[in-house]
Amino acid sequence: MASNKPTVLIIDDDLLMLELYRRELGQDYTVLTCADQSEALTLFDTQPLDALVLEPALAEGCGWELLATLRSCAQEPRFPIILCSILDERKRGMEGGAAAFLVKPVLPAHLRDTLHLTIGKSL
Repeated sequence: MASNKPTVLIIDDDLLMLELYRRELGQDYTVLTCADQSEALTLFDTQPLDALVLEPALAEGCGWELLATLRSCAQEPRFPIILCSILDERKRGMEGGAAAFLVKPVLPAHLRDTLHLTIGKSL
């Protein structure tokens, strides 16, 4: 049976954070997670997504690289991107095309509210 929940991909190299968000957001969303750029690119090509939550401070800056890659692949993004980072680089994130920028620590309830708002705007 197919789920009618919106699908969210969370990319973060903090495995505990991934598990926390997966568990807490799972009631409202189908939550996919990964910890690296190559797995994320595979998921972009194989899974329909309603939103992306990205830690741009992934190892060696590849999160910022991934954001730039996504933005260069299409003139209009297929889904909103929420940056959720340990670094407060809001200006860079918003200039990079993020729909929202959250500075960690981010409570799951706050992330859920942000997802609800951004997914609602994109539908």
